[in-house]
Amino acid sequence: MKYIKYFLIILALLIVAVIALEYVNSKPKKAKQNPYEYNVDEFKQVDSTLVSHFEKRQIKVKLNGRAGLTTFDGKIYLVANSNLSVISPEGRLLSSFSVPTDTRAVAVSTTNIAIAGKKQVSVFDHSGNFGYSTPIVSDSSVYTSVAFWDGDIVVADAGKRLVYIFKNEELIAEIEGISGIENLHGFIVPSARFDLAVNNDNELWVVNPGMHALQQYTRRGALAGSWDKASLTIEGFSGCCNPAQICTLNDGRIVTSEKSMPRIKIYSRNGDLLSVVAPPSAFGNNIEASEIAAIGETIVALDTEQQLIRIFEKKMETQNN
Repeated sequence: MKYIKYFLIILALLIVAVIALEYVNSKPKKAKQNPYEYNVDEFKQVDSTLVSHFEKRQIKVKLNGRAGLTTFDGKIYLVANSNLSVISPEGRLLSSFSVPTDTRAVAVSTTNIAIAGKKQVSVFDHSGNFGYSTPIVSDSSVYTSVAFWDGDIVVADAGKRLVYIFKNEELIAEIEGISGIENLHGFIVPSARFDLAVNNDNELWVVNPGMHALQQYTRRGALAGSWDKASLTIEGFSGCCNPAQICTLNDGRIVTSEKSMPRIKIYSRNGDLLSVVAPPSAFGNNIEASEIAAIGETIVALDTEQQLIRIFEKKMETQNN
């Protein structure tokens, strides 16, 4: 009986020791790392030799909802809070006028300013006088981008996954993004991220966000050119709908802006990565894509999370590259 008693005492102590060890090892600071954890930190690192711009200035803005931004004739045009504001690159307010609520994008020509709401575009002259509105095509429309193309208005509709061309108040064409090509199944738009731009050569470029592709279309809706870059690396685009925003430079190069892992980059019109304007580290914990526009080689970005217009100027050592 004495030996059995000693045995039971030792066994109890062993059990207590095992329980204590298990408790200590199960604490969060002692827990083993998840080998299946999805970590993209390594992809946020950018070779400094790729970075072609530096942030020269920040312009504080107040945004109470959706906003849009573009540039024209060396000035910044910001549509937000039921106002169109014209701002100098130094941050000085040059003029402003009232516009409809729920504005989402803006485009500027020599004579007119087009402001896209959710379902229609309103056109003003530069003094703020209202001209006309485009008709509502569908109750399902969600306009996300607008541009002038040969004097007409071209609009990206994320709700219907179509691009419209309006001549004044008349819808004259729709682009479906199919073009009869076997592996091209129209515009794939998982969310309200559907951007377009018209460059100085009068080429229409449209983002097909679900395919991580940029596609050039003719007036008849035929595909004239296309490239795609699906990758987590700096050369490509990741996530469900990137690039989220684009603009073009004077010589046709394409500037892209991404969400989730925000970064701004410059590509050739053939899809070769040329440089990085702003790496992910420039945006901190932000996940939203900045709307972008250009003044020469200077990139203007609307950071809606920090409520800033951010001015990225080309570095001196890359001016001639």
